[in-house]
Amino acid sequence: MADRARRIQALTVIQRIKEHELDTHAAQMGQIRSHQAQLQTELDKLQHQVDNEAHITSPEAAPFLAGFLKAVETRRAFIQTEMQKLDEKAALIEGQLFETYTEARTNNAVLDKSLLEKRREENLAETASLEEIARNRYLKQMKGDA
Repeated sequence: MADRARRIQALTVIQRIKEHELDTHAAQMGQIRSHQAQLQTELDKLQHQVDNEAHITSPEAAPFLAGFLKAVETRRAFIQTEMQKLDEKAALIEGQLFETYTEARTNNAVLDKSLLEKRREENLAETASLEEIARNRYLKQMKGDA
């Protein structure tokens, strides 16, 4: 019985740890997704800037246009590289998240089973105690009648 109580305590602690790990992984994913959204917004702004400013309005502007387009393309390449790094990081965290979730579910199932067994033992002990009380009363009544 004491072993079962220690086991339930250990499983409860493990469950809290797994839930904390899940929260940590979810927060990391949130940060990555937020950073990706910022990068995507920057890409969209760059595209909008190219659409609006990539026109030669005068012969003097022609030399600057090539530099502008090259700078935009360099920035896009950098952002795409960053996005790829974030995707790889997100895939790694998603794997950890899935693994932790699976472990948490398994631990929870074992904890539930242990708690059920404990309740069952407690119910059996209570039933046995009530049966003994009833038997003692019956025997007392039988002695009193005789």
